[in-house]
Amino acid sequence: MPLPRIGLAVIGAGRMGRSHAQLIAAGAPELRIVAIGDVDGRAARHLADEIGAAAFADPLAAVSAPGVDAVLVAVSSVHHREVVEAAASAGRDILCEKPLALDLADTDAILAAVDRAGVRLQVGFMRRHDPDHVRAHARIVAGELGRLLLFTSRQYDVDPPPPAVLDPRTGGGIMLDMGTHEFDSARFLMGSEITEVQATGSVQLFPEVAASDDVDTAVVNLKFASGAIGSIELSRRVAFGEDVRTEVHGTAASAFIGGLPIASGSAIGWEGGIRWDASPPSTPRFAAAYTDQARAFARSIQCDEPVSPSGADGRAAFLVAAAADRAIRGGGTVRVAELESDRPAERLRPSPAVRRPATSGSART
Repeated sequence: MPLPRIGLAVIGAGRMGRSHAQLIAAGAPELRIVAIGDVDGRAARHLADEIGAAAFADPLAAVSAPGVDAVLVAVSSVHHREVVEAAASAGRDILCEKPLALDLADTDAILAAVDRAGVRLQVGFMRRHDPDHVRAHARIVAGELGRLLLFTSRQYDVDPPPPAVLDPRTGGGIMLDMGTHEFDSARFLMGSEITEVQATGSVQLFPEVAASDDVDTAVVNLKFASGAIGSIELSRRVAFGEDVRTEVHGTAASAFIGGLPIASGSAIGWEGGIRWDASPPSTPRFAAAYTDQARAFARSIQCDEPVSPSGADGRAAFLVAAAADRAIRGGGTVRVAELESDRPAERLRPSPAVRRPATSGSART
C-alpha cells in the first residue's frame, strides 16, 4: 500500500526557496507542495503558479494552510526562529535551511519549541544526503580507511554573494554562512566531535565586510575528540567556478569527494591506486543532495522515524562556527566548549531589529 504524500509549505520564494521547490516538484514524489509563502507576494504567486500551489503573502498563514503537514524554511537565517516556532506551534514537521539561527539563544529557543511541540526538525546540511558523501561515509563506517587521521575540505564560491548574505548581521558571516557546511561534514565523516579550532582570515574580495569585522577568505584548523586533526579553506569567490572538495585520510586508505574540473564523485585510495566512484556528469553539483534530503525528510515522517541531520547537529555546527569566528578575531586556539560555558546571548555580530519574515531572495546555502 503506497504511503500518503506529505503536504509541504515552502516558506521563502527567493533563490533557495525556488530551487528547493523546483527540485522537490521534479524529483521527490513523497512530497506535494501545497503552499508557497513569502512577504513578496508577487514572488510567492509566481512560484506557486509554476509549482501548482497556493500563494500566501503572509508566510505564517502558509504554515497553517489546509493540507500542510510539513514546512520547508528557506527565508534568510535571521528570520528562521519566527517561522520555525510558528510551524512547531501548528504541529508541522520542519526542514530548515542552515544555520538554524545567528546566535545560540535563538538556536536553543528553536530546539525548545520543537521539543515542546513534539515535531521533527531536520537541518539543511544536504551533504549528508549527497550520493558522493553517502558513498564515502559508507566506506568510512565499514572501516575501509582504518583509523581516521586527517580531514581536509575546501569551499570556494563563484557567484558574488547577495548583500544580505555578505552582511554578517543578516547572513551570519563567513563561518555561519559557509563554514557550517564544512563543520557538519567534518563531524559526519570523521564520526567525532570538533573540540578545538584555530583560524585566520583576510579581506581580499569584498572590502565592505571589513566594516562588519568579518572576512571573505579564511582557513580553519580543527582538532577532533578522537585525536584526529583537520583543516578547512573558505573563499567567497574564485574565478574558475564553484569548488567543493573533501578528503578523509586514515591509516589504511583515503577517501576523496569531489575533484577537478568541478566534478562530482567520490573515490577510495589505498596501496596500489585510487578507485573513482563518479556521479553522472549530467547531474548538477548537489542537485541530487537537495532532492534526496527532502525525500529523506518525507520518509522520516511517513515511517515515523528520526531525521538526520537533527537540530542537535545544527547546534553543534553553530558552536564550531562561533568558536572559529572568535579565533579569527582574537587569535590563538579556541575550545568549542568555551562557547557552551559562555552562553553568549548576542549574535556573532549585531543584528538589526526585524518584525516579519523577509523574502528569501538573498537566502543561500
